[in-house]
Amino acid sequence: MRTAASTRLRQAGIVLVASLSVLGASGCQAVNPQDTQMSYDPSDGVAATVGQVQLRNVFVAAAAKGTPARLGGALFNQSDRATTVTLSSGSGTQSTVKLPANASYYLQQEPAVNLGDVDQNPGSLVEMKLTETASGATSTVRVPVVDGTLEEYRTVVPGSPAPTGTPTSTPTETASASATSSPTG
Repeated sequence: MRTAASTRLRQAGIVLVASLSVLGASGCQAVNPQDTQMSYDPSDGVAATVGQVQLRNVFVAAAAKGTPARLGGALFNQSDRATTVTLSSGSGTQSTVKLPANASYYLQQEPAVNLGDVDQNPGSLVEMKLTETASGATSTVRVPVVDGTLEEYRTVVPGSPAPTGTPTSTPTETASASATSSPTG
């Protein structure tokens, strides 16, 4: 009987050790946050929401401090009514983008959303006030200033030379939104 009892005890011990090992190895999940559950901006621009409008990958493109700037990124109207988003920079320039209901607007398309002369160097952040007219919501966001160092921003920076080469596809026009800009004084 001692042999059978010690065998059962040994087997129970092995099962207990194996169970605790599995539990211990999988228990790391309980105290460590999952990276896939964290929200972050996957590009150089920033994300913001004002009222029913989502802004994604928003950035300011300028060659240097004191030179003309242009906005890049995208705006998405999530509501079933048209609205206007006003973007005001610290330098006093104000730009507006009219968005139809359930529409998107990519800031790199024409007409350009210009901001006048930027008051920060590339690599810095500029503060922008966002106002959405349909809801009256406002938000302030710090937007990065990029220059033409990276190829994907060269065509967005005002005054940059036109790209050379042969296009790989023919662009098509979509009339989903419009933009205007004017200095406030």
